[in-house]
Amino acid sequence: MGTTANPRIWVDSTVYAGAVGTTAPTDVTTSLDVAFKNLGFVTEDGFTEQREQDSKDHYASGGVLIRTTRSKHKRSFKVTTLESNEHAFPLINPGSTQSTATGLTTRAIYVPETLERAFVLSQVDGTYKRRIHIARGEVVEVAEIKAGDEDMVMFELTINIYPSAAGLLYTEITTDPAAVVS
Repeated sequence: MGTTANPRIWVDSTVYAGAVGTTAPTDVTTSLDVAFKNLGFVTEDGFTEQREQDSKDHYASGGVLIRTTRSKHKRSFKVTTLESNEHAFPLINPGSTQSTATGLTTRAIYVPETLERAFVLSQVDGTYKRRIHIARGEVVEVAEIKAGDEDMVMFELTINIYPSAAGLLYTEITTDPAAVVS
């Protein structure tokens, strides 16, 4: 039987982006490196981790499964932000420009370019906290953007994670006692 105190509902989610190479967090309480910029409010859905890979089953004579091989592993996070602030805008429209003069902001939207960033996804459940550090990733998809009088404007971003040479996808740091390795 499980422990009823262990399931988490991460009620407060925040996403930050900074230049690749920005100093990674080492705990869940110290302020992030100032290069990590808050992308604004995240919807109540928080983050969704997605996994994709090809797998192939190999059988011996008689139909006995003897091995499964895997390839083309891909990991990504989906997050929906509610702000097109100055830090989120470059991820929503990579390669586009924005400037403000005399109270007027002008945004020139260009065909998207590649923009690799480091990301920190931060979540809280009461006194428990966790941070996910992605050293190198990229927003590769922005879902349909609806602007109307019934719903808030939202930006659903898919962040592909690029592994390190050693295969590291991301690092998770947490105070969650259910995660303690005994």
